[in-house]
Amino acid sequence: MNVLADTQREKLQIGIIGYGDFTKVMIEYLAPYADIIVSSRSRVVGDAGYGARFGSVDDVLARPIIIPSIPAQFFRTFFESHHTKVNANALVIDVASVKTAPLVVLKELLPATCQIIGTHPMFGPASIEKNGGVAGLKCVVSPVRAGELVMSRVVEFLRVSLGLVVIWRTPEEHDKEMAYIQGLSHYIGRVMDEMSIPESDLATLAYDDLMSMKHIQGGDSWDLFHSIMHENPYAKEVHAAFLTACRQLDRKLFD
Repeated sequence: MNVLADTQREKLQIGIIGYGDFTKVMIEYLAPYADIIVSSRSRVVGDAGYGARFGSVDDVLARPIIIPSIPAQFFRTFFESHHTKVNANALVIDVASVKTAPLVVLKELLPATCQIIGTHPMFGPASIEKNGGVAGLKCVVSPVRAGELVMSRVVEFLRVSLGLVVIWRTPEEHDKEMAYIQGLSHYIGRVMDEMSIPESDLATLAYDDLMSMKHIQGGDSWDLFHSIMHENPYAKEVHAAFLTACRQLDRKLFD
């Protein structure tokens, strides 16, 4: 199944579900290589940017490459409602921030003939701006149900065309690590945002790091934060350990 075209000769045919901040990032960087249709709850026609266009859910799910770009907690509801419309020969590439739960849904609800690859691009608009583009940034890849040829072409595209650093993880390995990497950083960033910590001319480098977490992690959507904290099966344990450590530190400090 040649779902990945030779991008030197013909464009990839991609359908993206959802039109949040990361979809806009994907459109910008995939546009030179792909003809893109996007489904949005608010629009079904018109320009989606960089040559991409809005279309119906049916149009998106008929494409040979489908990218669900919605928070993990919405996967089951969406695919229970729409799984019969999915192109039976599609390559479905997940980009959610957690891997175990959404990939279970895809394996359960998609046609057995669909190929499935889990990915987690480890960046967003803020980190892209800081980095000056996506080249050199990390992308986790979790093979789920895909042939060797398709996997090699996906990885080659990520590495060569986009310049990303590909890191292999199983869904479980990914979620265990991200329970610390995202679960802690997003929680602390949200705490800094709730506290409204102020800018200061006296700021140290450590305080600048807290301000950065406030602006980046604290500024991400609540749906993403909810997904990171509730959909990752290992996040609650890490969160509980963090709160226990805070209480232990307070006892040492104030008793």
